[in-house]
Order: sequence, then structure tokens, then C-alpha cells
Amino acid sequence: MKKITLLLLSVLAFANANAQKLPGKQETSVRIPANVKIDGKATEWNNKFQADNGTADLLYTIANNDEELYLVVQVKNRYVFKKIIDRGLTFSVKNAESGKIASFTFPYNVVKGTERLSLSFIGDMLLTPAKLSDDELAYNNKVLRDSHKFIKVTGVEGVDSLVSLYNENGIKAAELFDNKRIYTLEMTLNLKLLGPSTTNGTKVLYGLKVNPVERGPISTTMGMMIIGKGGRDVTAEASPELKAQAEMAANELQANMFGGTEFEGEYALAK
Repeated sequence: MKKITLLLLSVLAFANANAQKLPGKQETSVRIPANVKIDGKATEWNNKFQADNGTADLLYTIANNDEELYLVVQVKNRYVFKKIIDRGLTFSVKNAESGKIASFTFPYNVVKGTERLSLSFIGDMLLTPAKLSDDELAYNNKVLRDSHKFIKVTGVEGVDSLVSLYNENGIKAAELFDNKRIYTLEMTLNLKLLGPSTTNGTKVLYGLKVNPVERGPISTTMGMMIIGKGGRDVTAEASPELKAQAEMAANELQANMFGGTEFEGEYALAK
């Protein structure tokens, strides 16, 4: 009887875990909470999201009210949030009725080529890195504030291609790290910029893109280190199979650290 009870409890726990699993793309329409603030925090949502996208490795929610379209994104993977803070996250919106596409990239960095922002993440490479200290947290968020002052805009008539965070176009954005090394980005767009109406559940096609970082290829020697051959360059004496494994590992690391990712979805504006 005890075995049967334990088995039933295990089955229920498994079913509950699956019931709580988020879809890869948002499936429902959501109204923006009345108390929402664009401050780089997801506290108004109790840090709960509508989707967990494995392609881009981020959590997100899209919502709206009668005047604004809203996006909140949360990232825990250090490779992903480092690409975002260096080259931005692009939120594109296509009106299914008019075909009009508008895109908004934040943060928009002034760095060029292979340059990257310098942040403080002591113990970043540890399997379970420690929480950020108060000094580290303050430093990193100051770097974001000092470096990210613009939003890149395309496809919106009458709006400059580069607008200040403090603009009068109805475009707002904010970002923040917390002490658990979690990065949160929020953005709101005035619906007038996009053209849809909220009176009939108009659908918009959206895209989210983590932009790539320009970077030279990672060496096969690094691949050897990844597959457990240490820092010594053994490519000259390695077997073809080992070289292939090392090259595959290097390419995978290259994609994780510097490659872009993107996906598309459909959102029906909540009435």
C-alpha cells in the first residue's frame, strides 16, 4: 500500500510540474497591470511570465492596455544577457491587417566591432555563482545607465531612427540586474505607432531577436579545453575524431557566446 501511495504521489508531482511548464511562445492575451512601472523589474508580475522560449533562452510576457503594447523579458543565461547588453534586443511588430512592420532595439550601444561592455561578475564561471554583492550590483547597473541612453527605431513614420530614452514618441524602456544575476528588460510602445485597434482583438505578429556580437572564431585549441584535454594544443597529434569533437565544441561555444537568436509569434490584443 505504501508503494502504491508513493507511486501516486510521484505521478501527481510529475503531472503538476508539467502543468506548470510554460509554453515556448505566449498563447494568451494579457492586460497590463494598472500599477506597472517601466523600471527593469518584474515585481508587478510576481516574476511570473507567459512563455519560456528555448530558442532565445529567455522568459517573456507581452501585454497591452487601450494605449500601449508592453514587453517584459527576463534572462538568467550569462551568454544571452551579455549579448543583449552589448548589441540589444529587437522587438519587432507587424500589423496583420496593414502589413506594417516596426522594430525597436534596446539597449542600443555606442560600442562598435568586437567591443563589449565591461561588467563585474566575480565568480561568473562557477557552476553555481554567488549572488552579486551590493557594490557589484550598483556598479553593473550604473554601467547600464551610463551606456544605454538610446532606442533604435525602424519602420515608424515620423520617428527618428535613434531616439532618447526620454522621448516624446511614446516609447519607453528600462533594464536592470538583480543580485541573483538575473537581467530584466521592459519596453512599452504607444499603439498609435503600430496602427492596430484594441476594439476587435486585432492580432499582431511579433518577433524577438537577441542580436549577435561580431567576434572572430573560437580556436580548436579552446575546443580541446572544453572536451577535457586541458590548455595544451594537441590538435597536431590528435586523431581526426578528436579534432572533429574539438571543432564542434568550439563552434557551439561560439554560437552560445556571440551568435544571435530570434523567433516569431502572434499576439491578439486584449480588449
